[in-house]
Amino acid sequence: MTRRKFLGDHPTSPAPEYDGWADVYDLIHDGLDGDCEFYVAQAKGTGGKTLEIGCGTGRIAIPMAMTGVDVLGMDISEPMLAECRRKFELVQPVEGSLRLVCADMRDFSLRERFDFIAMPYRTFMHCLTPADQLSCLTAVRAHLKKDGRFVLNLWAARPSVIAAYTGAQAGLMRLSGRYESDEGGLVHYCASDFDEYLQELHEEHTLYWTDEDGDVVNMRTLSLTRAWLTAREMLRLVQLAGFEVEALLGDFDGGPLLPSSTEMIWALRPAATTRGRK
Repeated sequence: MTRRKFLGDHPTSPAPEYDGWADVYDLIHDGLDGDCEFYVAQAKGTGGKTLEIGCGTGRIAIPMAMTGVDVLGMDISEPMLAECRRKFELVQPVEGSLRLVCADMRDFSLRERFDFIAMPYRTFMHCLTPADQLSCLTAVRAHLKKDGRFVLNLWAARPSVIAAYTGAQAGLMRLSGRYESDEGGLVHYCASDFDEYLQELHEEHTLYWTDEDGDVVNMRTLSLTRAWLTAREMLRLVQLAGFEVEALLGDFDGGPLLPSSTEMIWALRPAATTRGRK
């Protein structure tokens, strides 16, 4: 698994990493318990124009539009957006709207501002360096109306979980799931390795398609790299980017962030000192 040497390195576009997932993403990644309902309710409650960053195949953006929200979905992967378009056509007509744009969340300019911006399913963790993280948050702030809201969730990393994937356990292939696909049976394995210095999680996913006799007929290897942050690190970043914290939750039911929480859900608004900016 590849390593970068310096915390300030700016990686190349991550789009190729996601492109190979488009046709199997919905089968394998069904989200976090309650996250879709949470973000749809947030968008509906805020009202106005919504931007979803990292919309992927539309797992959350499409339900938002179906409840009457006007949504702009942004993602760096064209194949993922193509799948989103296909799925959106299947649910027409809907009360709201869904436009799609291909852009890099680390540096984008959409020439419009939004009442609500969502970044679900730990999308922010795909920003791998402090420079990328701050650049992303600054771009989000520039696209938020002065009275707008920005909500995102990140993995709440715990040392006990990280320890289970380091040392002798690093890189071990583990069964992640078995599914039925259009091509037959699908078996999913994942090998994970935590880089404690860079605070990066490296994953290699191997997918095996099998026929009715259980013989392997196709195989695909996909990778994912994400970075984790502590609550203290994230707080410093959001402050530097011109946000203030409206709420910090530990689950999608509105509970507080606790030592046992697996999610950090940040609800942010433009800081009072920056609300007058155009």
